[in-house]
Amino acid sequence: MDFVAAGCLSVAILSLGLAIQRRGRHGRSSQLIERLSSHYQRQLAAARIAGNPGSYVALAVIAPVALFAIGWQQSPVLGIFGAGAGLVMPRLYLAWLVHSQARRSEAAAPAQLQAIVAGLTAGNTYLDALRQARRACNDPWISEDLDFVIQRFILNVPLGDSLREVRAHTTTRNLGLIWETLSLCDANHLPTQAARTLLVELSSAVQFNVQLANEVRARSAGQRAQIWLLAVIVPGMYLYLRLVNPQLLSVLDETMLGRFVLFPLAAALEVAGIALSLRIARFEA
Repeated sequence: MDFVAAGCLSVAILSLGLAIQRRGRHGRSSQLIERLSSHYQRQLAAARIAGNPGSYVALAVIAPVALFAIGWQQSPVLGIFGAGAGLVMPRLYLAWLVHSQARRSEAAAPAQLQAIVAGLTAGNTYLDALRQARRACNDPWISEDLDFVIQRFILNVPLGDSLREVRAHTTTRNLGLIWETLSLCDANHLPTQAARTLLVELSSAVQFNVQLANEVRARSAGQRAQIWLLAVIVPGMYLYLRLVNPQLLSVLDETMLGRFVLFPLAAALEVAGIALSLRIARFEA
């Protein structure tokens, strides 16, 4: 019943906020929503993620209120920490989206390199090879970088400058190697056939990196699944005991030690255990 009441309270607060926004469209609430929308729009643009800033605004409003209400039912300390976690949730969600897109772009790096090599093999110039790679590319990040280089070259910007600028904001390994190699080839004025030979040698290294990353990810998938399974079992046992025998957990509900120390400490240990386990799994991978 506590969780149902917390959920109802969250919905009521959110409904009240929406009602205030509709009634005072030109008031402070509307200006705050617009500033938040602009802020998340800039963050999405900087991260090169196609998304609706309104969903991030909704997450930024709902998550702190909902987590605060749910945590407050058990412990005021937990409610405060829940509100803090809700405030950083949009940033964590955006970081997860960026990480997921980076993995997809890395997986598409060998295909991009092969398209460039095919263009150079056909006797094309660097620009024509990049255009051919753009026509064969479906990844949004790689397509955006290729469009950037091609369009700036049309505007009489040196190809090497554009390649170095793309390399500067590329954070993944394989794509960084591709852009850096192309930049070096252009800076040293290598003939297309010499650049082709260099890129063919690079393609084997890029393909090996992708295969190794996939193999390591597959081996660590079971370990990550165990981490999340244990993370679900512990709260599940708590909910089961609360439903079956609430008196067994009375020390957590009826004493100051339970509400302000024991339960917040248990929640903190649960979150810390998940975070450390995932970091260890990533380190071993």
